[in-house]
Amino acid sequence: MRLLASVILIITFQNVLAQNNKSTYKKLDKTLNLIENQYVDTVNSEKIVTEAVKAMIKTLDPHSKYLTAESLKKSNEMLNSRFAGIGIHYQILNDTLIVLNIVPGGPAENAGVMMGDKILTIDNKPATGKIVSNKFFSEKLRGTKGTVVNLKVLRHYDKSIHEIKITRGNIAINTITANYLIDKKTAFVKIKSFSRSTSLEFQIAAMQMDMEGINKIIIDLRDNPGGLMIASIQLADFFLKDGDLIVYTQGAHSPRTEYKATAGGQLEKSKVVVLIDENSASASEILAGALQDWDRALLVGRRSFGKGLVGRNYTLPDGSAIRLTTGHYYTPSGRCIQKSYDKGTTDYNKDLSERYAHGELYSADSVKFNDSLKYYTNGKRLVYGGGAIIPDIFTPIDTTYSSNYLHQLLRYGLINYAAGLYFDKNLEDLLAKYPNFDSFDTNFTIDEEIFNEINELAFSRNKIKANSQEKTKSKEYILNDFKALLARNLYEDGAYYKINNKLDKDVQKALKVINDNKTFKENGIHR
Repeated sequence: MRLLASVILIITFQNVLAQNNKSTYKKLDKTLNLIENQYVDTVNSEKIVTEAVKAMIKTLDPHSKYLTAESLKKSNEMLNSRFAGIGIHYQILNDTLIVLNIVPGGPAENAGVMMGDKILTIDNKPATGKIVSNKFFSEKLRGTKGTVVNLKVLRHYDKSIHEIKITRGNIAINTITANYLIDKKTAFVKIKSFSRSTSLEFQIAAMQMDMEGINKIIIDLRDNPGGLMIASIQLADFFLKDGDLIVYTQGAHSPRTEYKATAGGQLEKSKVVVLIDENSASASEILAGALQDWDRALLVGRRSFGKGLVGRNYTLPDGSAIRLTTGHYYTPSGRCIQKSYDKGTTDYNKDLSERYAHGELYSADSVKFNDSLKYYTNGKRLVYGGGAIIPDIFTPIDTTYSSNYLHQLLRYGLINYAAGLYFDKNLEDLLAKYPNFDSFDTNFTIDEEIFNEINELAFSRNKIKANSQEKTKSKEYILNDFKALLARNLYEDGAYYKINNKLDKDVQKALKVINDNKTFKENGIHR
């Protein structure tokens, strides 16, 4: 593999090779020539070079990586918050795609696609059976803006067949999946990732808060893997004063670069709680760290992931790319967000499982602090470095409803599947009884029959059984999750969180904290 890893430098740094007389580059140049001209068999140079790239990148940090042209395209779609497609949310049931809610004003809605439609063919080719998967539909329904895709669908309410021609258009990928009033004066905002549209999405949310006189906000960054650095900087700017340092970056070949807040932040006087957990990473940690260091928010949850590497994509001649780490992120107090990877990628990837093993996710007393890396916030509160962001208020993983049975249901997506089947079976009745989310939330109840159907589905599809104790322990969560997933199918993503948050102890803790001035004062935040 060392030989293969050497080859890629010839391809990536051709201009350097032409001008550089160092023996290292001569060695690599000769190696490539020997392989191509002297090796016993004919070689696939493209494959060798690709494997060489991968091998070379593996010798670096855990987050530098090789991107195929396709994976680069998907990454850019997420960062740019859009792709070219038809604009539907769907689920695969019994090897057939069923349309859930539709992007308002999108190509599918304009062409006449309706909730409950089942796609039978795409461009006159079968779209049901064993061939179908999320990847299959992504490849068939996405494409170049302005191109046409022809569908044959089975209409839900009368079983009629319709042929529909759809011109693909730009579909926005929303990064804020929930924005609603969780009580009379508190907004709840769920941010799933950071992209070019996040700041605008958040600005719209902030304007709504301002118009409604909302002065408290819970920002949920749990399970947010990050994304575009500048997006998290722009969000921090909403809360901080002109000139406040948000983050700085620095690397061996990259001088210190500072990013500061500007004047006129819309939410400078609001009261803020930020939820983080072990899956909050990168851009999430930039936002959380900045608000913590300026004593601008209380952080609730568990220690964040600890990914603080500045990455940049460098495109290669064949359209693939190298995602190369060029620096580290540092919070305003000087904390390096990145956890150590000195022991190699294998140990690095075990970090989260080790947190489980030594009890960190269940007990605040098990959280590891690096006493040699003490830092202080603007208000002289003590915080610790060493990678990741440690919250001000710890909340353990909720085990109230936990059982092996529930874990199996979630692992195989069976509650979601059951909600999809119920949607398919009862769509017209649901829409007639519950024309909007509020009526659904207030009046839709789940009876014992639905719970029994979920249990029967678990056994028939995956041979999963539960004893009476497990069923009793997990029942409330299962039924609440079923209702939340059904609401998402009928309405939109935010509907899921409006229902799910009622049993979410982290959210309920955040709501209690934000309404308790004493807790803010005890933590040195006087807002």
